[in-house]
Amino acid sequence: MRTKPIVRDWSIYLGTGGTAEGMFPAKFSFDINATPSCTNDFVVFPVNATPSATQPNIVAFNQLYSGGTNGFCNRTASGSDTGVDAEVYWSYQVSSIGGAVTTSPVISSDGLGAKIAFVESLSGKPAHFHVLAWKANDGQKPSNLQDVTSPVAPTLVTTSPAAGSGTFTDLAFGTATDTLSSPFIDYLNDVAYVGNDAGVLFRIKNVFCKYPSCMGAQPTLDASFNLTGSFTVCPKALTGPILNIVNSKVYVGCADGKLYAVTTSGTISATSITIGDGSTYGGVVDPPIVDSVNGFVYAVSGSASGNKATLVQAKADFSSNVVVAIGKGAQCNLHSPTPNNAYFNSITSSGAMMYVGGVNAGTVPQPCTASSNSAATVALYGLTFSTTNGIIKTATTTLSLGHGPGYEFAPMTEFFNATTGNDWLFYSAIQSAQTNFASSDITSGFPNAFTAVNEGIGTSGIIVDNNASATGFPQAASVYFNALHQNSGCNNNINTALTGGCAVKLTQAGLN
Repeated sequence: MRTKPIVRDWSIYLGTGGTAEGMFPAKFSFDINATPSCTNDFVVFPVNATPSATQPNIVAFNQLYSGGTNGFCNRTASGSDTGVDAEVYWSYQVSSIGGAVTTSPVISSDGLGAKIAFVESLSGKPAHFHVLAWKANDGQKPSNLQDVTSPVAPTLVTTSPAAGSGTFTDLAFGTATDTLSSPFIDYLNDVAYVGNDAGVLFRIKNVFCKYPSCMGAQPTLDASFNLTGSFTVCPKALTGPILNIVNSKVYVGCADGKLYAVTTSGTISATSITIGDGSTYGGVVDPPIVDSVNGFVYAVSGSASGNKATLVQAKADFSSNVVVAIGKGAQCNLHSPTPNNAYFNSITSSGAMMYVGGVNAGTVPQPCTASSNSAATVALYGLTFSTTNGIIKTATTTLSLGHGPGYEFAPMTEFFNATTGNDWLFYSAIQSAQTNFASSDITSGFPNAFTAVNEGIGTSGIIVDNNASATGFPQAASVYFNALHQNSGCNNNINTALTGGCAVKLTQAGLN
């Protein structure tokens, strides 16, 4: 293990809330091999806070590749700009019901990333689906380009919002909130799949209005999906859905502990397999991983029969599945695993692995969000695959991460930087004020060490940007996340009210 002092390239306060646990910012451009751009590349952070004149619920930054003494986007400092931090690209209070953005946003696939699809949710109200056509510099504070606290209220329109207009659409769906289900966009057909906390899956058409046939129409429920635009999948909260374009099925997890496959044809049906036991930590809380090439689907749960957390690999048609125990169960939620780069090259290669974090010994203080101590230990697990048929094997490789650095892990993120040749694994233990954000170089296989820094009480989901080299584009190969429960100084002093967050950028190599 190697721990380091705080070496953030930049961090910017998001206000009384940040990106929610288990949710992700979104990065544009999508092309990791494109030449990095200081002005056109941006990261969108959803903010889990009530919007107001001083509090955005969605914000974006550009000038991303800033930091240190050599940042590719570093500028001359002025009274309004530090010159070494990202700048607010736009900041909005988007509100139909006064709700927070509790899940992950999705960016349009046009050449500018001109529109953002996301969900606004407020307790006791139906969730609302929005498409925002952002306008550069909206909500930018002339006196402080790193300050998000002057968000603009965009104009509501009843047609497809025009790129660069600073307008948005609004569609209420269902009767329940949405705290787990981020929208999944089928870009080819311009439709979105999204669920809610009552277990209902919705299909929305005309999302980005990319085809002439749309003729400016705003997003609306797609009546060709079960005649109503919705289908009741289960009795509890749904995760984000994932579409498998090979078999035209949507896979979605539920808090009842099951993974469901829903057809997208006119005749709607659903099949399921059991992942967890449906108890406090026995639900499926993250979207499944769908491998359409090899015909597998993966899902995890923090509690299953036998007092184990589990990872399940299922055939895409649910004809068979393999259950792998991941440490101790009934301790905390289990979040998304990730395969390594060797898996993407060939699932049957000897180097293919799946990584996931969990509790490996002792008993976690309950609830899982309680202060950590020496009652339990956590570990990084590595699972291998059969070299004949790609079936996953028992987790026999572990890296102990010690006592009490937080017991619940954020979703795992892997990134292969083809320019440097490094395969990086990024992971974070949450509910901990200790060294809680780590990276491991997994290029040569399962790691025996990690580099770790302290980031609030852990992080949101982690995203990665470019294949850029440090020589040609310094600070342009980075990771982004929200540091949870930070105060306004973004100095890792924990907000005792358990609110607040900071948008953070670190470099991929060595987290510095």
